[in-house]
Amino acid sequence: MGGKGDDDQDQQMVQRALKDLDLVSSTLEELQLANVVTRSKQVVQFSSAYGSDQEDSDSDEEDGRVFTQREYHDSGQLRMYRTYQVKPNPNGSGVYQRLIEEKHFNPDGVCMVDIHFSVGQPYLSRKHYHPSQSLKSEKLFYVEDEVKMICRKAHYWREYYDGGGTKSEVQYDGHGVRIGFCKRYGRDGSILWIKDYTREYQDNLHEFKSRIGELDFSYADAAKHLGFDAIPATMKEVERQYRLMSLPLHPDKQGVVSEEMTEKFIELSRARDSLREYFDMIAENGTGGDRAEKHDGQLDGKKLAPMTESCAIRGQRLIGAVRITKTPIEEREGGARDIESRSQMMHQQYPTSDLILQRR
Repeated sequence: MGGKGDDDQDQQMVQRALKDLDLVSSTLEELQLANVVTRSKQVVQFSSAYGSDQEDSDSDEEDGRVFTQREYHDSGQLRMYRTYQVKPNPNGSGVYQRLIEEKHFNPDGVCMVDIHFSVGQPYLSRKHYHPSQSLKSEKLFYVEDEVKMICRKAHYWREYYDGGGTKSEVQYDGHGVRIGFCKRYGRDGSILWIKDYTREYQDNLHEFKSRIGELDFSYADAAKHLGFDAIPATMKEVERQYRLMSLPLHPDKQGVVSEEMTEKFIELSRARDSLREYFDMIAENGTGGDRAEKHDGQLDGKKLAPMTESCAIRGQRLIGAVRITKTPIEEREGGARDIESRSQMMHQQYPTSDLILQRR
């Protein structure tokens, strides 16, 4: 019988399996304990009259079985066939058919549609053919939901003229949105339409950021734009409230993006950026780390005055200006007095009211 030592070893094995589990370096026992590997190790002993014709020790799982469905034209020609697997529904309600391959044929036996959805892969390929058997189109989909077969467009989509020649070429990014150069061609190969979506997105992004920069919020105003009565205690609260208020503006919720929605999103983004500057400033001035997250608006006995972005920039310039190190020449010529006079000059140029920190 196993003693306490065996139990301790088992417990240590479980803890190690949970912490550093890896398909390559972990042992089979660890993977089995974690229910990652659900099959047993197969051991064969040749000295006990092993016969390969009677091999049945390593049976297949039922969910790997592939089924084939066929349909025919009235003439008897094959019209369609598809292969699929029967899988348990992830939500626990019954099963669904997971498509692997599907082909459609015309009465003459020509394949018109060819669909492939490889096992273990999220991409589905769909090709159409002209009656002449030349390729008509090729499209790739990223399958988001195998049960309902909800997909988004992915990578290159191309169309071809009967007999050859590219008709159109459209590229999609990971979001299922057009990206890069998209083109349409005439039969003679001439370009009929072209658009650089990446450049358009870059220009729109630049305009968006420019419009954000034009907004001038005090920190208190930024907090109010995000629905706070006062500046929150942590940046985590800001991010959480930002996501909450941005969600109703999402195109999936509204269907279309209006100018009013864009303006609202710009305001929320600027408010969040302003408060991020606020917390960064606290960290830079010595509170740092977790203390910055718990900050209540006070900094070493100094109250943070509401200010605009332009004021913050002047203050940052001033802080950088007075942090002057002595050059070798100043060391030799009594540069300490020069440094002091330069600091006073900067204070005269930027009045105390413009500083980030104001004493009570």
